[in-house]
Amino acid sequence: MTHLTTLMASADPMTHVLPHEIARFGPFSFTNHMLMLLISAGLMLLIFPMLARRYTALSAGERPSAPSGILNFFESIMNFIRKEVVYPSLHEHTDRFLPYLWTLFFFILFNNLLGMIPMDAISSAVFGKQHLFGTATAGISVTAGLAVISFLVFHGAGVVAQYHHGVEHGKSAGAAFVMAPFSYLASMVPAVPGIIGKLLFLPLLVLEFALSFVKPFALAIRLFANMLAGHVVLASLLALAPAIRHMADAGVALPAVLGCAALSCLELFVAFLQAYIFVFLTSMFIGAAVSPDH
Repeated sequence: MTHLTTLMASADPMTHVLPHEIARFGPFSFTNHMLMLLISAGLMLLIFPMLARRYTALSAGERPSAPSGILNFFESIMNFIRKEVVYPSLHEHTDRFLPYLWTLFFFILFNNLLGMIPMDAISSAVFGKQHLFGTATAGISVTAGLAVISFLVFHGAGVVAQYHHGVEHGKSAGAAFVMAPFSYLASMVPAVPGIIGKLLFLPLLVLEFALSFVKPFALAIRLFANMLAGHVVLASLLALAPAIRHMADAGVALPAVLGCAALSCLELFVAFLQAYIFVFLTSMFIGAAVSPDH
């Protein structure tokens, strides 16, 4: 019993998802999550220029070969994101924000998928060091950073839209620039006719202003919680397998291993789903900011 307790206590399911310091440069700590972010960015810089070359050839009047294999996979996803996710929210503004939303989707997806690879086993075997890699999107600092960037994008887009709206309605560029933030704040409030609308304007403005900060918080927590929970459950099930085997035989541990395999398939689906939800909500927030009347 003592051996079993020691075995289960040593298998901390949180160890492989928490950030671990790899190196320190003065006050700056370089963690495994930062390394995974760099790896994801590097993969994107390798893959997407190949897709860009196809469209450069098309714009030059050449006839590039049809995409196949991995390029066809990425192009299909990009087309789906544009038509089914972004366009219903942004309409005529779609192409303005599509580069950011594509980048956001694939950056999150790459980090989610890389986190499913048993990196601890690889780093131990190849580099002789544990916790060299990890799941970056299971870190709240990473998801919060992505959410803050989206926060700046959709509020910045709303202010710019109000600036252009002011210029189109006869204001000078300077006056439109000064009034744009205030016009954007006012546009957050739902239109309520009559005296009731005037009475409710200030309370609704305060409420909508507060909700504007809830949006990035929801984006960060949703992605962080889903990726963290899945990996912790997987690690917990795997830790049970050797423990159960000591209590009985290998046949008892088999359901735990099969459960991990099934949960891994679910995690693969969640990796795509959470990237989709993050981009879907971001496009909705941008759409609401640039077209508040809709």
